[in-house]
Amino acid sequence: MDSYADQKAEFIRDLVVRMGGIEADVLARRTGLLDATVRALLAGDGELMSWEVVSACLAAAGVDGVEVSEVRGRWAAAEAARWEEWGGQLVGAFERNGNGKPTKAIETYRTKVPWRQLTERYPVTFKPWTEPTFTVDRRLPDPSTANDIRHFYVLLAELRKWAGSPRQSEIEKRSWGTLPDATISAMLQKDRWRTTSDRERTRVGHFARACGLPAAEIARWVEAYERVRHILPTDDLAGARAEGAELRRRLAAVQTEAAELRERLAAAESERHAGPEARPDTTTATRRWRAGRRWSLSVATAAVVVFAAGAGVGRLAGGAASPGSLCFTGTLHLVGSTAFERTADIIRRGYEDRCPHAKIEVSAIGSNEGVRALTAGNAASTVAMHDGYLAPDSDEVRLRGFRGYPVALVAFAVIANRDTNVTGLSLRDLRSIYAQNTGPTDWNRFKGGADLPIRLVSRTEGSGTRGIFEEHVLKGPEPDLSSSDCRRKDDLRVALHVIRCERSSQAQVLDTVDTVPGTIGYAEVHVASDARRYPNVRILALDGRTPTASRAMDRYSFVAPEIFYTDGPPPNGSSASAFLTFLATDDARRLLQQAGAPACVTPAALLSAPCQAN
Repeated sequence: MDSYADQKAEFIRDLVVRMGGIEADVLARRTGLLDATVRALLAGDGELMSWEVVSACLAAAGVDGVEVSEVRGRWAAAEAARWEEWGGQLVGAFERNGNGKPTKAIETYRTKVPWRQLTERYPVTFKPWTEPTFTVDRRLPDPSTANDIRHFYVLLAELRKWAGSPRQSEIEKRSWGTLPDATISAMLQKDRWRTTSDRERTRVGHFARACGLPAAEIARWVEAYERVRHILPTDDLAGARAEGAELRRRLAAVQTEAAELRERLAAAESERHAGPEARPDTTTATRRWRAGRRWSLSVATAAVVVFAAGAGVGRLAGGAASPGSLCFTGTLHLVGSTAFERTADIIRRGYEDRCPHAKIEVSAIGSNEGVRALTAGNAASTVAMHDGYLAPDSDEVRLRGFRGYPVALVAFAVIANRDTNVTGLSLRDLRSIYAQNTGPTDWNRFKGGADLPIRLVSRTEGSGTRGIFEEHVLKGPEPDLSSSDCRRKDDLRVALHVIRCERSSQAQVLDTVDTVPGTIGYAEVHVASDARRYPNVRILALDGRTPTASRAMDRYSFVAPEIFYTDGPPPNGSSASAFLTFLATDDARRLLQQAGAPACVTPAALLSAPCQAN
């Protein structure tokens, strides 16, 4: 085989002839590529361009059919020669990379042998990229046109289409394992723009390269992401500002009314202590009745507004209220946490028994997905269930004005398959199991433990329960994803330290721990205690303490408040407003007690200490 330099030179000569002398700037305008990219391609400067770039220029020049196939053959020969020169060193680098993270190998070899995909980790196997089928009239989207972060992710999806819509598994292999399938799926979600980070900036670069872009084009996408990452869509920002203004107006009105009510109560107390001779006549009593009625009506309004401002409502709405004032007619959507699904269903049944014309639909889709489902348009009829508080500096709280209402304390349990023969762990041992690159990988490392590999079953990124587990228990992130089936490591991740898979719901975690030997995970304690449904699941003690949810739970770490969020304050008279006011009543507290979840708002205190934000 001729050398790479010879094969590349022959390919470039043939390509230039096929182009028929079309100027680089004309091709750049037709393709959407940078002028510098096209000039580098035609001059043969720098790295061998991807077939995605080459084919786009051929299409823009009107070359098709047999001629394209001939150019493809010369390009493939040049790519194969490049592999002959550098492939052995790349394979050696991966084989020496004991921790399973190919970052350094990627940085070293991505410009030397870029158009190969990692198909097997051990023995290491690289194959050429799958040749894509392109759409007609391809044009590379311009990331500089993104005017906000949501628009940027729309363009990122268009970039994938420009590259021939490669499968997520194909992109994972093209990125040499740095972009797992689950990560790619999350990146392409329609609401991904809500979460931005420095890690995401790196992922954007890997994604652009996996779509066939050269270094200059990749830099353009990364720069565009950095420019718009904190620019929210205009409509959302305007909505948040309008809702903030409305909230301030409502708070001012309630404060004024509260001042008037305090004056009336003071006057009433003075009359009561003045003796029988000062008792009012019928007209005065009527005025009092009317004032009392205005007070009872103000209770519901004040409860919602104070809740929207982030405070509890127990002191305002803790007393008995007439059933009609707390009932709505229509449908309310409770969306979010899978861990709170059981308790939410108990509340639903109790509320619908009390209010026969109301219907509540509980959709357990995950805490973060529930938050993403909230919009200004559905604020009247949708409430999101979230395990723990959103960060105060999150876009939802800081820019969109989300309001959180602490409902109840929820206890979670660390669970394991009974075959592990382990009944409890110290926090130190648990954290060693979840360590990134060190720690035990077999249960026999623990006293009485079975001779089984440790298999971690986790929730997917964005799960509220996972966030609480990482923050309250592990005090750090979980290790990297290494398995799809939870039984063995994937071929691309066989060098990772421990077997770890992810599941999108609590029920899936429990099913997996119940059926796969050697597994350990976490779930809400009452659901995990269902021995009839999950006979092989065992709840583990942590530092000798068993899971419990109580207002004096200062000794068990895996407990958090369940927060109900709305997109801004729910409108007065709406289903969300009525339901949130109901949650501060004695009836709601009894339902929560029945579910084993202590209410955050109590008759004796505005908001119990464990339910308050840190």
